[in-house]
Amino acid sequence: MRKTTPSPAWLCAAMLLLQGCGGYPRDADRMSEHAAAYGMRVGASADPPWVHVDADGRVSGPEAELVQRYAAARGYRVHWIPGGHDTLMRQLEDAQLHAVIGGHHADTPWKPKVGWSQPLRLRAQDGDGPMPERRIALPPGQSAWHLALDRHLAQEAAR
Repeated sequence: MRKTTPSPAWLCAAMLLLQGCGGYPRDADRMSEHAAAYGMRVGASADPPWVHVDADGRVSGPEAELVQRYAAARGYRVHWIPGGHDTLMRQLEDAQLHAVIGGHHADTPWKPKVGWSQPLRLRAQDGDGPMPERRIALPPGQSAWHLALDRHLAQEAAR
């Protein structure tokens, strides 16, 4: 039986492929770099008591506070983009936004089209009744961005 050695061309191709594997997970659209340079663009759909959008565009509520803490921990500014849920979700699907908060329901048609954070550990403001499962919508194909937010949410939940 004759042993063959790989050709130099094959070795070169293998080296190039392995070099391309570094730095995973990655973001298809460099979401983290964009947030650091220009700030986070976060869509906000009014969904009291979790997300409040004032007439002047100011956004508040427990979900907004989570986003603010995530941004502050990384030195990002937050640019709130108030709007209708479907319009914001289309922008998110096209990676024009870093996240969308508020307005998500369990039967949303957006489930297969975008990414979703781990469940948020929010407390009911009145303390009564079951807590609905809340998540932040994330742009699809942004693995590093998604992982960073989920890690932050896990740290928040551990406090």
